[in-house]
Amino acid sequence: MRSIKLGLFFCAFLISSIGYGQGSVQLQKSYLGLDLAVAVDSIQKKYNFKAYYNPEWFDGKKVTKSAAGLTIEEFFNRNVEEQGLKSVEYHGTIIFLANNPELYQVENSADQDLIIIGDKSSKLNEVVSVSGTITDGANDDPLIGARVYISSLNIGTITDFNGNYSLRVPVGKYTLEYSSISYEEKSVEVFIKSAGVLDVNLFSGSLQLDELVITAEGQDANVQQRVSGLENMNIETIKQLPTFMGEVDPVKSLTTMPGISTTGELSSGFNVRGGETGQNLILQDGAIIYNPTHLFGFYSAFNSDMVSDVNLYKGGGPANFGGRISSVLDIKLRHGDDENYKVSGGVGLVSSRLTAEGPILKNKASFLIGGRTSYTNWLLHSLNNIDLNSSAAAFYDMNAKLLYRISDKDYVTGSFYISHDDFNLSGDSQYDWGTTNFSLEWNHVYGEKTLSTLTLTSSDYEVQTSTSENEQEAFEFDNGIKNVSAKFEFLYKMHTKNSITAGVEFNKTESEPGDLKPLGEFSIIENVNIFNQHGNEFAVFLQDDWDLGARLALSGGIRYSMFRRVGADKVYTFEQGADVLRKPEVLDSTFYDSGDLIQSFSGLEPRFSLRYLLTSNSSVKMSYYRTYQYMHLISNTVSATPQDYYIASGPNLEPQYADQYSVGYFKNIRENLYQFSGEFYYKNIYNTIDFIEGAEILGNEELEGSLIQGKGVAYGLELQVKKNDGRLNGWISYTYSRSLRRYQSQFDYQTVNGGDYYSSNNDKPHDLSLVLNYKLGARLVLSANFSYSTGRPITVPISKFSYDKTLAALRYSERNAYRIPDYHRLDLSLTLKQGLRKDRLLRGEWVFSVFNVYGRKNAYSVYFIDSGQARKLSILGSIFPSISYNFKLAK
Repeated sequence: MRSIKLGLFFCAFLISSIGYGQGSVQLQKSYLGLDLAVAVDSIQKKYNFKAYYNPEWFDGKKVTKSAAGLTIEEFFNRNVEEQGLKSVEYHGTIIFLANNPELYQVENSADQDLIIIGDKSSKLNEVVSVSGTITDGANDDPLIGARVYISSLNIGTITDFNGNYSLRVPVGKYTLEYSSISYEEKSVEVFIKSAGVLDVNLFSGSLQLDELVITAEGQDANVQQRVSGLENMNIETIKQLPTFMGEVDPVKSLTTMPGISTTGELSSGFNVRGGETGQNLILQDGAIIYNPTHLFGFYSAFNSDMVSDVNLYKGGGPANFGGRISSVLDIKLRHGDDENYKVSGGVGLVSSRLTAEGPILKNKASFLIGGRTSYTNWLLHSLNNIDLNSSAAAFYDMNAKLLYRISDKDYVTGSFYISHDDFNLSGDSQYDWGTTNFSLEWNHVYGEKTLSTLTLTSSDYEVQTSTSENEQEAFEFDNGIKNVSAKFEFLYKMHTKNSITAGVEFNKTESEPGDLKPLGEFSIIENVNIFNQHGNEFAVFLQDDWDLGARLALSGGIRYSMFRRVGADKVYTFEQGADVLRKPEVLDSTFYDSGDLIQSFSGLEPRFSLRYLLTSNSSVKMSYYRTYQYMHLISNTVSATPQDYYIASGPNLEPQYADQYSVGYFKNIRENLYQFSGEFYYKNIYNTIDFIEGAEILGNEELEGSLIQGKGVAYGLELQVKKNDGRLNGWISYTYSRSLRRYQSQFDYQTVNGGDYYSSNNDKPHDLSLVLNYKLGARLVLSANFSYSTGRPITVPISKFSYDKTLAALRYSERNAYRIPDYHRLDLSLTLKQGLRKDRLLRGEWVFSVFNVYGRKNAYSVYFIDSGQARKLSILGSIFPSISYNFKLAK
């Protein structure tokens, strides 16, 4: 397989101890009727030269032209041209090549393979032109300012805004070195015979996984990459996974990878290495996404037709990311086509989507716009839940992205995103929430080695909740969060083995913990208007990616962050001491005017990842990350809900920070056909947040007095085996992990479970995912996804006190001492792709999916009624078949 993955650009390569004269020797035997491979071997032995070729190309092929009286060169030309091959004589050496240019791709010069550029021989030392395009291997976007260099001649050039390059060079044999800032370098051995074209793909330095059928560089990235704890999924891989009601979900697809999980079926958000949902930084083109789902986790907030790449850093990532202690999910939207107009979309049982793209000014400016809408009420009415049967739900979202090339050295992109959700529960509870995001990015190329990026973003997330189930307790609750940020990065490529990134970042955040007001004239709810909280975060960072030798590589960085909580705001002082039995009383309060400093925090965040190559296909990696988090998600549910809100660090709440250590072994076999990885991590989390018993979070302006802070520990072993190619491909991931918390204090009301470590809400020791894709034919692909996990922890009543058949009280266990039943589910999908004709204006595919094939009633939660009896809530307790049609319309 290796020859295929590297392009298989030689069918036969004769390294001649024979000269041109031997190529002219006449053959005596005819070899007529013999297997072509047998004839080649016989001629090699008789005339003392060696031939290298792929036996599969000669499989079943016979010699059809007699060799008698022909030269070696004439014999091969006549018999192999029918197989798509040709013979080339170059300076006394006979070289046999495939005519298909795709087979000439070389990914690693260490293999001593050659690319032949040009289709005719020029005079030795004649200067010819070599040109081509350098693109991002993950999404085919052109790379601006990428470098092409020939060290032996000390000449080079850089690409323009279309990724094109042109280089004048004498004919001969050279090593072409391709590089771009933040991308892995590539060296290509070439024979330049005459003017020709060589296109090259480069892969991001943070790339770890790619689509299931990928090039050799992508396939061995898990061994070669410097960065540890990184997952990358190409959107084409994501689209192959079985979906719920036909909606592709980039975030849920990541949960099939080791170390990434969710708290329940179709829950909002995700958990990484024992962290909480609010400890993940989620970015779309640099702007923060606070709620990554629609309709409480039923659908993703990301339009898969707009997404180009999905990167998840398990631990903090490079120094240019910060603000969360668990992970960074960096989602990039693709650019619109700047040459042709295209339309794509999909129609499903519960939602539809439509995307359009094309040039505004050809080869200079382009647009990409897409939207989705839902019609889900029939689905809610079919669920096995009385409340959902009488509910209604809908969502829509829209993305737009513009690209404008100002000059050969400058280009600007602008992204816009808006979404809205409506959910009416049983006619008496209404949830409305929406996101409005904008980002502007300016890239400037200074020269062959230097690039700068300025990113400006704004994020606005708003929620409104109302309930009228009980007229006396009817209320409306509004909360949200706003963020504006500016980030400047300066990238310098010192040489092919060392690149440096430095920059500054500023975030201004305004959190609205909530306004609570009565709804209706009979409501007795008191009006509560909580002051908004304001925080300014500033950071400087330096990142160095350095190949220290042939085997050793380092990705190291340092980030210094500073957070200032400012007014206008009211801050409370609470009582403390042994006399406090349950909830501390307010002793005093202080009001701060707008802009007044309330309190400041700062922290140094060192990070490094070290890779050592044991062999060309195996490596060990070690990493350490320290991260700080100054904004904290407040939630009293296991899965995130729209009612959750953020509060800032301050006098009553310290920042959270974490130290994570990891060590891993990565091995590829069968020329990258199979991948194996095993990684162990250990994480200390400081100042984790929980509630005292009986805390009320909705409309509580004195909430900080009900919060406690302690320590968390998370550790685990992540294993994965992956098959990259073939009729059957896919992966199996298994994670053993623990996520523990401890709240220990000299005061009882701040102590949980006697100060001992206990399971966090997302502690699930065993987690298994199996993803398989089987090609039934050229157009049919069957996909399966099986998942299993340990049930999450819960607190249950262990006894009750009754008098005269009337329940008096329930006595509960220690916090999270029990677990709900284990979770497992199987999903299947069948994709019927478009016919093989390439000249169709409309191309499409049908996707048939079955979610929860054997109808498992997985417990989303277990709750207890007044009598102490348990009730199990299953969100999706039956089989959900679906059908969707995806299409592309191109000019």
